[in-house]
This record gives sequence, C-alpha cells and structure tokens, in this order.
Amino acid sequence: MIFVDIEDSRVCAGPQALYANSLGISKMSTTQTSDSRWAWLTSDYTPWANKYVYWLKTPIGILLVLAAVALAMGIFVTPQGYVLLLTILAVVGLGVVWPWVGLRGISCELKFRTRRCREGEKAEVIVEIVNRWPIPVWGLAIENGFFVEDSASDAAVALARIPGWSRCEFVWRFQPLQRGVYPQAPPRIVTEFPFGLWKAKRPVKVQQELTVWPKTYRLSNFPLPQGNHRNVTSPSDQRTGQEGERTGVRPFRQGDSLRTIHWSLTARHGRFIVLERQGSAQTRARIYVDLDRNSHQGFGPDSTFEWAIRIAASIATELVQQHNVVVLDFGTHEELMTGAQASMHRTMDRLARLKPTKEPATMRRTGNGCDWSVSVATDLSPSEKLTMRTIVLRSGGFRAAPEASQKQAVLAHVKPWICVEGHDGAARQLLSQWAVKGREAWCGS
Repeated sequence: MIFVDIEDSRVCAGPQALYANSLGISKMSTTQTSDSRWAWLTSDYTPWANKYVYWLKTPIGILLVLAAVALAMGIFVTPQGYVLLLTILAVVGLGVVWPWVGLRGISCELKFRTRRCREGEKAEVIVEIVNRWPIPVWGLAIENGFFVEDSASDAAVALARIPGWSRCEFVWRFQPLQRGVYPQAPPRIVTEFPFGLWKAKRPVKVQQELTVWPKTYRLSNFPLPQGNHRNVTSPSDQRTGQEGERTGVRPFRQGDSLRTIHWSLTARHGRFIVLERQGSAQTRARIYVDLDRNSHQGFGPDSTFEWAIRIAASIATELVQQHNVVVLDFGTHEELMTGAQASMHRTMDRLARLKPTKEPATMRRTGNGCDWSVSVATDLSPSEKLTMRTIVLRSGGFRAAPEASQKQAVLAHVKPWICVEGHDGAARQLLSQWAVKGREAWCGS
C-alpha cells in the first residue's frame, strides 16, 4: 500500500492513507486546542512589575528570600532560625567577596597575532594574565565582544586556575563568522567562583584589534567594455599611444618624436616611418550597494545586508584583478578600489566597518564617469535604486529575525540580472549565474 502526502495534491492509494492523514490532522488540532486551553497559566499579567521581581530568579535573590524566611522563623517560631539566617548570610557574603577580592590582583591584556583575516578564517588570540597576589584565582573567563549575539553566558575562553604571583600567557584560535572589527565591544575578565552567586568583572586591555574582511568568492572572468580612462599599467590594443607594445607602423606626422622613427624602414622607403604602440585605456566600473536597513532582512552573518557586502566585495575583487578601476557607491559615500595592494586593503578595511543606514540614501548616476555598472539590492529596495544590471537578494530566503514577517517585498515581480534566493545556496547561485552572464557577454548576446 502506497501513502502520499495530501498537501502535494497527489492521489492516495487506499482508504488507510486517508485515515492516516485525517488522524494526523486531528491529533494536530487536538494538540493546538490543549495548548490554547492552558495558555493562561503561562501568560504575563503584570509586565510592569518584571523589573522589580526578576532579581528573584537569580541565585543570590533566592538566598536573600530564604534569609528573610529564616529571620521570620527566628522571630516568630524558634531561635534556631537565626542560625540558619547567619549560615545563609555567610554563604552570600563569601560568594560576593571572594570573586571581588580575587580580581583585585588580576590584570589582563589581549592582542591578536594578525591584523586582518576573512570571515571563517581562524586568528590566534594571545591573552596575558598577571596575578599580583599570592593567592590563586579560579574560574576566570573572558567575555564580551567576540560573538554577534553576546549574552551573560557567552565566554570566548575559560581558564581553570591562575597561580599566585605569576604571569601566564594563553593562546587560542578565534574564528569570526561575520565581518567587523574585533573585539566588537570592550572585553572583560570575569569570575563567579566559588558559588556562582555574583560575577566580578574587570576590563581587559586590548593591544591590537582584528579587522575581519567580508568573505569573497572567486568569480569567473567577465568582459567589460573598452574604457576611456588613461592608465600606464593598462595598455589596450584598441588605443594608440606610447605606453604598450608595438602594434604597427605608419608615415611620419608633424609632432611625432624622433624616438618613434623606425630607421630601417625609413631607409628602405626613403621617407620617415614611425612605430605605433598601444595606448593606455582602463575601464571604470561602478557597484552600487543599498545600505538602507529597511531594504534588508535577517540578522547576523546570514542576513541580506551581509550577503550584499560579500557579493559587492567579490565583484570588486574580480574586476580589479583584471586591471579595472572599481567605484563602490553606497549612496552616502564612495570608495575607489584599484589593483594596488594598499588600495585593496584600505577598501576592504572600510567594508569591514560598514553599518546599515537609518535613512534611504540617494543613488548617484551610475553612468556618470563609468563604463559599466551593477547594483546589489534586495526585493525590499525601492525601484529607483535599480540599474540595468541588478543583483537581487530575495528576502524570503533570509528570514532570521522576529520582525522579518512585517516587511513586504516591493520588487517581488521584477526580473533581476542575477537572483539570489536564500543564504543556504547564495554563493553557489552567484557563481553559476555570474558564469552564465559572462559567457553571454563573451558571445555578444
């Protein structure tokens, strides 16, 4: 007997299949009904009082409540309640004083062994801790600034014990998943030893930060139109000048340099013949990236904002390797990127620091002073930000934030030049569609 899901609009063989599906639907509806029936038990009826009572959920809050109960027992029931009260207060005092005293003699410095890396690459972090007191310190941890979503329990590294009167150095490998400058927030060294009742904190001195570049993908060669911008490092066969290789000969013209005369041909023909060389011609490409936060979806490394920057960085890197000049247009400002190493490092450093803008920026004229242009946007971007070649990221495949369902696609029915459907296969979709567009450009279609 073959059973097929009813939701696929396929034929089900046999009455047992229909019974199984109806049974599953009835179970689902029964579960939903039971959940809604008992939902009133978990509803928050006094949200205004949360800030006054949430401290009771902490270990030290529970102990203080027990201390109050023990005090009431000592007053109204039996004097033994005072013994319990003193015991609880001693535990609370030890749990607060011990970590505070232990960190008073601790100083911590942190630095990265390398200054730059890319998303997903590992970088070594060196931590030096000095304990100026004779007593050892247990349960140290370094937190804050190393993860996209830091919480109270997110520790970058944990250390079991630091001996007294010692200087210890630790090295661990940190793998950033998102571009940026790390640490993204001032790090701190903390301890909750011995009871975890209270967390003592001290700031960590950062000697050298880590700049994480966006991850780039190796795109196939894409032919750009012949440029008109002069550059001695980019000679062209289609332009005559004095910078490149020899391309031919021609009769002498008034104003030609004597250095260009081909003396053997001059003697053969009885008149001056000069050599022609390649002229400099460099293509200038413009890449527009929409940074408006209202145009993007998701949060973290898999958001449309991060993928838009990765795509723009990949295209820019590929084009400058072909000896082109790339202008990255963000609406609010521009970044000029050439094939020089200093220019590439400067541009990638600034890409690592990019943040979404609060207000929509006015897009510059993409054809002004450029020979080729492309825009990277989402289906939430305004239509006036599109160009003839637009790479569109479909926001439906990047839902990673609670407010994602509140946005509606503006360009849902627009046919893009390249379309990226979701973060799972974004790199594969970009590479394959870029290769197709490259073959079409080579063939002239």
